[in-house]
Amino acid sequence: MDYLVTGMAENKFRLVAISGKDTVEEARIRHNLSHTATAALGRTLLGAGLLASSFKSKYERILLQFRGDGPISPLIAIADRFINVKGYCENPKTELDLNASGKLDVGKAVGLGMLYVIREREEYEPYRGTVPIQTGEIGDDLAYYLKTSEQIPSAVGVGVLVDGSGFVRSAAGILVQVMPGATENDITEMEERLLELGSLSHRFDRGETPVSLLDQLFTNWTKLEERPVRFSCDCSKERFQKGLISLGSEELSDLIKKGEAIETICRFCNKQYLFTVDEMKGFLKKA
Repeated sequence: MDYLVTGMAENKFRLVAISGKDTVEEARIRHNLSHTATAALGRTLLGAGLLASSFKSKYERILLQFRGDGPISPLIAIADRFINVKGYCENPKTELDLNASGKLDVGKAVGLGMLYVIREREEYEPYRGTVPIQTGEIGDDLAYYLKTSEQIPSAVGVGVLVDGSGFVRSAAGILVQVMPGATENDITEMEERLLELGSLSHRFDRGETPVSLLDQLFTNWTKLEERPVRFSCDCSKERFQKGLISLGSEELSDLIKKGEAIETICRFCNKQYLFTVDEMKGFLKKA
């Protein structure tokens, strides 16, 4: 089971670790993703889950939108307080050569441009943050956003390991945020320990878990909460019905004149909803 753990280390660091193998595999299957697209979208889904870990209200959710000049952009992911995540990329079949390090070239696939972050909360105006994409590798960009827009020095690591057939072998992420009680020496030591971890995806492929990962980083940390992680979309036929009605009577009439059923597809989960001509005739009364 995929899950996320939050914790604190000596009131100096806020800790979050996430496992997402099944979640990313579900996204791969639903969107028929290439190897590179699986890594890119998977990292973004994990990143959205890490950022949503601080939410307290069940109505809160976060949207990440990477709009770079690479072939896979835009890349979009949404996560809520319960770590239900969903997302999609513009070109799911994008495949690139491995980068100089022999890894899937997510940075080139995303490209340079802007990262948009929207945080929605009940009874509040959405918070919107925008920063330039730094590398397109997702983790680096989320850390830059947290430091620049929310003034929270943070380290973010996300990784997805895909085998030769495209199957997701592992998917993992970590977020470490500096608290006011941390000294410069504490931060330096923490950064060194993070570097020593190496590849998160390879560690989780060998059996690492969110809890054991944090045990590796800190000998004295307190577990605060654990939440399941899943790919979940809240789309419905009723929502698409409202969308058709919002087209107005003139456009609906044009669709009806064609005499064919209309098939709508959710961008986030690829689920299809079919509307017959008779159903659309009924919508005219509400348009």
